[in-house]
Amino acid sequence: MKQRLLILIPVVFVILAFLGYRFFLSEDVDETDLVEIKKGKFELYVVSMGELEAHESKDILIPEVLLDRTIRIRHIGINDLVREGTEVEEGDYVATLDPSEVEENIKNSQETLDMLNGNLENARMDSSLNLSDARDAIRQARDNVLDKEVKVEQSVYESKAIQRQVQIELEMAKRSLEQKKRNYQQKKRKNEISIKRIEGKIKQEEEHMQTLLQLKKDLVVQAPARGVVVYARDWGGDKIKVGSRVSRWNPRIAILPDLSTILSVTYVKEIDVTKIREGMPVKISIDAFPGEVFDGVVKTVANIGKEIEGQFLNGFKVEIEVDPHGVDLLPGMTSTNRFIIESMDDQLMVPREAVFVEDNRQVVYKKTPLGVVREEVKTAGENEEYIRILEGVKEGDKVFLTPPQ
Repeated sequence: MKQRLLILIPVVFVILAFLGYRFFLSEDVDETDLVEIKKGKFELYVVSMGELEAHESKDILIPEVLLDRTIRIRHIGINDLVREGTEVEEGDYVATLDPSEVEENIKNSQETLDMLNGNLENARMDSSLNLSDARDAIRQARDNVLDKEVKVEQSVYESKAIQRQVQIELEMAKRSLEQKKRNYQQKKRKNEISIKRIEGKIKQEEEHMQTLLQLKKDLVVQAPARGVVVYARDWGGDKIKVGSRVSRWNPRIAILPDLSTILSVTYVKEIDVTKIREGMPVKISIDAFPGEVFDGVVKTVANIGKEIEGQFLNGFKVEIEVDPHGVDLLPGMTSTNRFIIESMDDQLMVPREAVFVEDNRQVVYKKTPLGVVREEVKTAGENEEYIRILEGVKEGDKVFLTPPQ
């Protein structure tokens, strides 16, 4: 009996020492690095960045005259533009376009008009001179015919040969007269066509000049309706601003959005777009309203993707209708969209930072009364914040966010 006691005493001492070591070790652990495992709603979602746009809007365009193909101005710069977000009434000033190229075209058009008017004057003078010569030739030919007719009358007393010769000369004189009359009509018609052609060019150039003068007046752009000015975007996605160039192929300067319906427009990566469907709920965070979360619903999903700049992969345009719930949302605001793929209640979750991969296994470091234990866990799905746990830990367990020393 005494021998058993002598054996048990050291064993108990070692156990007590070990427990004491574990107890004091656990007391040294930084409690701020611990999180408690809880149950709650677990959501699988896809996240993408986007920008707010109005579902309907009124475009502020370049002057309509610039859309005319006779205006040989490919691009025109913006010299001045009201600040984005400015409230305007119909007819209020919005922007001024660069007049330099228009003024250069007006100058060239005036030079062309001066040249054409000079050509018209010359053509009229040439026509007058040419027709005058032709008329003189006709008079001479007519006099020659009269002379030949007199000779024919006088030849009645001459021989048959002389009468025949005089008759031939009369017929030749008549043919010459008719030829000169035809030449006169041809010259007259040719000169008329030439003059009309020049007059047509002058009329066309005068109309072009009037168009340019109207364009010069229209370079001061006014609001077509009441609203808040939001800058449009060019082909590259950059906002139109002072110094930007617009054209008939990209005519929008700004828009006046209808703020009653706001969309969040985003591009979802091709690897995730198959998970997105119309009617899917979306949680939307807007940088301008930190802490606020807005509800949204997927309105449209594009069938054709386009390359996302800088990422070397395709993205599909997705439009989300946003519920502003009384907040004044404006186009151009940046949004973060979380597409809720699946939502499950009463699920065991742990922060992503608390799960580690070691030896191809997912583990957590759990605090117990006996110290820190490395526990292998089985997971099923994760989002940007949490990992869903199936096995390995239970509700109320505390795990470390960083592996303890």
